[in-house]
This record gives sequence, structure tokens and C-alpha cells, in this order.
Amino acid sequence: MSLRRFHSVLRAAPEQPANMRLTGLRGVGKTVLLGEFQNVARGMDWASGFLELQPSHNTDGTVVDALTEVLGRTRDRMSRTERIRTAMGNAARRAGTLGVGWGEFKLTYEPAGHIRSEELTRSLFETVDLAVGKGHQGFVLLLDEAQVIRDETNRPSGQHPLSLLVSSVVSLQKAELPIGLVLCGLPTLTGNLLRARSYTERMFRGEEVGSLTPTEAREAFVLPLQETLMTADERLVNSAIGEVEGYPYFVQLWGAELWDAAEIAETRNLTIELLNAVRPEIYRRLDFDFYEPRVSTLTPAEQDVLLATADCGYPPLVVANLNQAISKTPANINVLLGRLVENGVLYRIRKGQYEYTAPKFRDYLVRRASSGSAPSLF
Repeated sequence: MSLRRFHSVLRAAPEQPANMRLTGLRGVGKTVLLGEFQNVARGMDWASGFLELQPSHNTDGTVVDALTEVLGRTRDRMSRTERIRTAMGNAARRAGTLGVGWGEFKLTYEPAGHIRSEELTRSLFETVDLAVGKGHQGFVLLLDEAQVIRDETNRPSGQHPLSLLVSSVVSLQKAELPIGLVLCGLPTLTGNLLRARSYTERMFRGEEVGSLTPTEAREAFVLPLQETLMTADERLVNSAIGEVEGYPYFVQLWGAELWDAAEIAETRNLTIELLNAVRPEIYRRLDFDFYEPRVSTLTPAEQDVLLATADCGYPPLVVANLNQAISKTPANINVLLGRLVENGVLYRIRKGQYEYTAPKFRDYLVRRASSGSAPSLF
């Protein structure tokens, strides 16, 4: 569905803004889907640029620097491809034209009106101009982990990187230039867009990436085996599908660990006995590779609050219950919860209620608590 939606979005450009918002928990395959978006764009003859945003990009200056670097590399790549095509003797495609030059272009949609906004808009303009000049239909910018950039009312004047980014793209789209923007991130991305200084949320077609259905998870687990000599017992498949709960990352992890265990055991049959034997290693890998990096940079106080959430009912995590479960003041807990949201560990679904950004995360916290590592996670 998401790929078809993206295809439709590009096909309707530039008359309609080619913007999409992809949100979902960690482990549902958002980054993989973003890569498939690039393949769709390539198939429709759109040039593309990709960047995984970092928390350090959450200022006007750093986000402009990162994006202009990506755009510069994209222009270099397009020019290099054209040179290679010419050197190989292939006829170059007829170059198109935007019908508007930068000198004629006016910024019609600025946030607080910075010089950096014009710098980013011009870099985007030059990238679209070159893409069309090389025969492409347009240019689409794909940004992963986009929840890390946000506008905040309590930040210094002029520090609104999300509005700066979107306004630069929208300025070009208002002139009907063929440019698209895909923002991919955790569920907090939606709230960030709603709170942005510009009317950013209305400019995006939203798509939520969820877990696989049991049938889809079964196919993802079993179908790859059909191209090998490996087989899987029905009891094993049913048990594994129940444990992974439809999350693509978990399907891959369970499958990879079972495959490695089968090779060590010198067997070509995946059985429930094999799963029972390898399950401790699966969860050790899951905790070490998937969960622990999410919280490794948290302060001790933030870790204490996070670990205390394991003693609260879920879902959702209710702040009133957390206030009773930990010996901190409600004001302190609220501050720490805000920091956990900023760090991408929690997201707020409504006032006083939160959920984890990673699936089965509460189970991980319970395992940590029962291992005797409390009160610290590490």
C-alpha cells in the first residue's frame, strides 16, 4: 500500500505537493521501506537524495549544513552519471527545463526569514534544476529518523529546523517545481509537524507503518526457506510467529538465529526443540542489538524512570501510576518523561499517557529488572 501511495504521489507532482510522512515503531521496517521508495523513484525516473538525520542536526545551521552536503553529493552523482553515459557513447536524454531561474524565484513561504533558509532553498532549487536538465522527472529528498528535528517554543529565536526544512521545499512546490519530500520516523514525528511554526502537517500525506499480519509474518518466515534445503516444522513456525508479533526485525532475527543454530547442529530441519534451545541467545541478541542501544545514552535519572515504568500497567503508560511507582516528585518525573520522548524511547499519545517507541520494550525492562541490574540499566 505504501509503495503504491508513493507512486501516486510522484505521479501527481508537481501539480500536487509530493510529500509523505512515514511513521511507526522501531523494528517495523521503515528504513527498508524508505529504500524501496528510492527504487520506485528510480523506476519513475526521479532523482533522489537520502539522509539519516541525527540529534545533532536539530538546529537551523546544522540541518542546513547536512542537507546542503547531501544535495551537493547528489548533484555530483548526477553529473558523473551523465559523463559516464556520454563516454560510453549512449545518447543523452533530451534535457528539460524548469521554466524558471533562481533570479526569477521568490521565497514565498519563510519561517522567521533567515539567510540559512534561502541557502537551503537555493541548494534544493539547483538540485531540481540539474535533475530536470539531465532528463529526470524531478527530485525527491528522503529523510530517515526525521523525528529528531523539531520546533520548540522555548528554544532561542530562529531555531526552528523543521519549519526551515519544510518551508524551503514548499517554496519550490508553490512554484510547481517537481520536488518531493519524504519524512520517515517514530510516531513523535506527527506531533512535531503539528507543533511546527509553519502549516507543515497539512503538506504531507501520512502513512503509518505497522506490524505484519500473522499471514504476512508466516510468509516472511517460511517463503525464504523454499529456495533452500532447509525445512521448518509447523509447531516451530506457529511458535515463532507468535513470538515475533508481526515485527519484521524480529522475523529476521528469529530466522537468522534458527538458521545459525541449525547449521551448528548439522540439521536441515527447524524444530520447536531447536527454538527452545536457541531462545536464550535470541533474546540476548535482541536485548544487546535492539533495545540497549536505545537507552545507552540516557542519564541515570532517566534510566531510573524508564525502569520504573516496568512496574506500571501497559499499554498505555499512565503518568499517575508512575508517580506512585517511583520516589520522585511529579514535576521531576514529567521533566524526565519529556527527556525520554526527546531521546526517542517514549512518545506521548495523549496528556498523561505514553507508549514505548520499540515493540515488546516493556518485556525487555522486566527482563532487566529480574536480572538484578536495578536500579541502573547498565
